[in-house]
Amino acid sequence: MLKKIVKSISTAIELIEMQEEAPYTYTFKFTVPKNIRWSPGTYAHFLCSSLSDGEKVGKELVRELSIMSHPNENFIGFTTRIRDNASEFKRRMLNMKIGDQIRMFKMGNHFAKVKLEEPIVFISMGVGIATFRPLILEHLNNSTTEFPIININIDRTGIFVYKDEMEQLPDQKLNNVFVTNRTELYKSIDRYVDSKTFCVVGSKEFNNDIGNYLMEKNVSKKAIVFDKQH
Repeated sequence: MLKKIVKSISTAIELIEMQEEAPYTYTFKFTVPKNIRWSPGTYAHFLCSSLSDGEKVGKELVRELSIMSHPNENFIGFTTRIRDNASEFKRRMLNMKIGDQIRMFKMGNHFAKVKLEEPIVFISMGVGIATFRPLILEHLNNSTTEFPIININIDRTGIFVYKDEMEQLPDQKLNNVFVTNRTELYKSIDRYVDSKTFCVVGSKEFNNDIGNYLMEKNVSKKAIVFDKQH
């Protein structure tokens, strides 16, 4: 019964490319079905099964992930860490071959109402920058904006996802700040506390810490947008 329900609400997507972004970090790119439309900042649920082989559906095969691709790129992509102790979902993803299918369903967007033409700061932890990538690309396409996006990303390893790509984008549209520890992160945030909006993507603990820090700096709670409940 559950399999029938999931199959009825989900759409098959076919793997067209897999690339290693950084150690233990992979981007998976899929075809775009005609019935799938998304906006920058969208997340979706991905089921690591084609549902064509009689396999049972279990929550261990489903992950909620941000779509890292802009709609104009004509592929559906997500980026995720896959370490040695990976989950069943991630192990299966790593073993996929070009042409294999998974399914996606239940999309949403926590950043749909964010105004990219206003002073805005993106703050992400590690691979959380994947959520912001399509928003940054959308911002680049906006010829009327007067303010660059401030893109702050923290990764303790010092190996930053999309760093080369981000640094090649125009300075007048995007200011990148890559840091490896919380002290540097907070100092970077301090430089931009007068911005209009702050978007935060990371673990629940990270979101809580950054949200509290911003409010201590007299940033209105309404000016802080999270990728999950705070």
